[in-house]
Amino acid sequence: MINPVAVKYMSKDEIERLMYSFTASKSNEEAQTFEALVRRLLEIIEEQNR
Repeated sequence: MINPVAVKYMSKDEIERLMYSFTASKSNEEAQTFEALVRRLLEIIEEQNR
């Protein structure tokens, strides 16, 4: 299980892989919003790297 301390030491690639593997519960609106924010942030990062 990933914890906040471990995340602090993860590489960008590790974080991206991990974030793409998560999906929010349909019954948890806050989790869905957070998932959308993270996915958009990853899209922006990818666009900037081009």
